[in-house]
Amino acid sequence: MPASSSEEALGILILTMNEVEDEWSGTPYDPESWSTDGRLYPPVPSGMRPVPGRPEVTRWRSKAHNTYVRANGALEIVSVHDEATIFSASGKNGKGVWDD
Repeated sequence: MPASSSEEALGILILTMNEVEDEWSGTPYDPESWSTDGRLYPPVPSGMRPVPGRPEVTRWRSKAHNTYVRANGALEIVSVHDEATIFSASGKNGKGVWDD
């Protein structure tokens, strides 16, 4: 089910990433070891950045990805290295992160 707000989208992402990593990575959750333990961690508040010209979109910087979350609940994860879209989900209104 699509998210209806940026807070809901981010909450779903955090819950899903932690559940998947808990089950499949074999690495205990330890945010202090994010850069060395090989586990994927969801975005954290210190990684939040504005998107110039797009006040309805927030960028969350991670080690190798940018996660864009729009106020409508849309979400997009993009590789920092080659700008490839890794994951994309529309918000509850059917619009994506960059749709007008």
